[in-house]
Amino acid sequence: MNTFYLFLFMLVQQAMSVAGQLLLKMGMAAETEFAWTWANVGRLFLNLYLQSGLWLLIGANVFWLWLLNKYAFSLVYPLTSLGFVFSVVSGMIVFHEHVAPIHWVGVLLIMAGCFCIARVA
Repeated sequence: MNTFYLFLFMLVQQAMSVAGQLLLKMGMAAETEFAWTWANVGRLFLNLYLQSGLWLLIGANVFWLWLLNKYAFSLVYPLTSLGFVFSVVSGMIVFHEHVAPIHWVGVLLIMAGCFCIARVA
């Protein structure tokens, strides 16, 4: 398979993973208290954000297993860094988090590294 598909598949897999993490964060933000009690655990299972996030993460991991089967580990694993890019942008958009200029420098460096790795494939 060519580099375009590898990069596209990794974009989708990492987007699924970050979306799942965002849903988990949204679900936990809705919780007023977190304690390891049966009542609290039962309430967490009823939280739709948490349920959706968990299912999305399961899907992302199944897709990840497929990618590991089809591509070289030395290519796919470094491309998981795309998740860092998605998480910075998502945190800014969804949670209105401040992203410092030095973070954007890091995002650009990660993207450049992913580009270099994908070009080698």
